[in-house]
Amino acid sequence: SLRSRFRMSMQTTLRLLNLAGKSLLTNEALAISALEYQPIEFFPPLFMEAFCGRHRKTLKALVQAWPFVRLPLGGLMQTPHLVTLHAVLEGLDVLLTQKDHPR
Repeated sequence: SLRSRFRMSMQTTLRLLNLAGKSLLTNEALAISALEYQPIEFFPPLFMEAFCGRHRKTLKALVQAWPFVRLPLGGLMQTPHLVTLHAVLEGLDVLLTQKDHPR
């Protein structure tokens, strides 16, 4: 049915985004420099890959370039990656001090 094909297509798309994120994160400098060229759909899976892989520099840059109004961090508070979570908070701190962004 059309619904199952759509679901399969979405699952395939998410898998491809995750694989692309893993590949991009093998070179942290490249990942950071490529953020401005990424579609916004790429940010959430890349964020999760960077968080789970403890790529602190990429996380900080991702938060600063975050294209959405909200950055839901609630689920991440349950993880023991305190150093990685600190990188996210550093990125938020930089973002909040920039005058050209809304809050």
